[in-house]
Amino acid sequence: MPDDYNLLNLGGLTSLVTNVNVSLWGNEILFECIYDPTRERLPYTIVFHDCRDISWEVFHPEDVQDPEADLIGIHLGEDAHRKAALIHTDIFEISILYGSFSIHKGEDLNSELGELEIEVLQSQAQAVL
Repeated sequence: MPDDYNLLNLGGLTSLVTNVNVSLWGNEILFECIYDPTRERLPYTIVFHDCRDISWEVFHPEDVQDPEADLIGIHLGEDAHRKAALIHTDIFEISILYGSFSIHKGEDLNSELGELEIEVLQSQAQAVL
């Protein structure tokens, strides 16, 4: 199963997960991430909407106090609840059956430009999948 990190159009460097927010009783999951952690530390978020099934495994309970988890792999699955996304870090792994996802990049993660990037990214991801 190939990794879908390149579909996020972030570049070739690694990312860290700095926070995971579960809201709307698990119907929405937001991952706060940092790209290029050794230099610019550019923030971005990945949000999964209309979540129906979440499976979460903590590999190393002794590391849960760490402020950042290394993103090892991401598989976007298929939206419309067809195939679960999988996010794998050095501390945890989470599987999410979701309706749609979005990515917000840059300093102002809620900007309209970021929303346009999301729509383009989703179109590209659907074309590849």
